[in-house]
Amino acid sequence: MCSYGLKAKEAGTVQESEKLLPDEEAQKLAEFEAHIVRAINQFEAGLGKTFDDKDEFLNYLRNL
Repeated sequence: MCSYGLKAKEAGTVQESEKLLPDEEAQKLAEFEAHIVRAINQFEAGLGKTFDDKDEFLNYLRNL
């Protein structure tokens, strides 16, 4: 088994399907990856917002 819990045959199928993504899906995936990279960079720079408890977090989300 590979590290993702897929058999070797299934893993090959996943890799092949990634190559066959339509342009729109590939664009969405690229945008998602860019957002993840930006979020990691902001976290490492100390720009993330922290919350003391769940209620504070939920209130923040409600006020967005």
